[in-house]
Amino acid sequence: MKSNIEWEARQNNYFTLRGHDKINIKALPKYLLNTLPEDKKSRIIDIGCGFGDYLRQLREIGFNNCFGIDISNESIFHCLNNKLDVKLVEDISTYFPSEKYDFFLMNHVLEHIDKSKIINTLDHIRMHILNENGHGIIVVPNAQSITGVYWAYEDFTHSVLFTSGSLKYVSLAAGFKEAFLIDKDSLLGSRYPYRIIKKIFLFLFKLKIKFWNRVTSSSFHTQSENVFGFEIKMILKK
Repeated sequence: MKSNIEWEARQNNYFTLRGHDKINIKALPKYLLNTLPEDKKSRIIDIGCGFGDYLRQLREIGFNNCFGIDISNESIFHCLNNKLDVKLVEDISTYFPSEKYDFFLMNHVLEHIDKSKIINTLDHIRMHILNENGHGIIVVPNAQSITGVYWAYEDFTHSVLFTSGSLKYVSLAAGFKEAFLIDKDSLLGSRYPYRIIKKIFLFLFKLKIKFWNRVTSSSFHTQSENVFGFEIKMILKK
């Protein structure tokens, strides 16, 4: 039987074992650019910063007051080698900054947290990491997408997947006053005429889903917005 130390070491080598590219993005997505604070001096924290893709891009567009935390030694080591301001933490809920942040980013992190700890983790972010007028964005894989089951099991470290309704629920349960979707149809950044073509096919796809839901006596929760893209993007305001 492998020791706990060896198991933890393998978890810390997550990115290497997954074959993750250390330069994964070359530009920030449009939805994030639209969400960032206007003031370039704003304090921004990337929770679960990984190899620092977003921290690096934020720095390149003029946000120089950015910080990242992660539980992976591998990630933190890589970020430090690239002169990024980061810190290794055992758990998000153990991080208490000396000065709170104006904006937080949590990109494909929440689904890795144990289900029983998700609401408490978000509550900790709201109470101890985000300042009084702060806001942030959470991006998670979408359980409702046609690849939802794939993403539930492709990444062995996923604990839970979300729909728009469940993500909004945990956010409001954690005490955030507002939680709303952005880029629901994943069209931001798409070029014309691709954007128009995609909207047409997406309309037809939604009609097909509605038709077969009637035929099979299936339904969606009426209070939740339907999202069919790969990701759910939600803004949280304190």
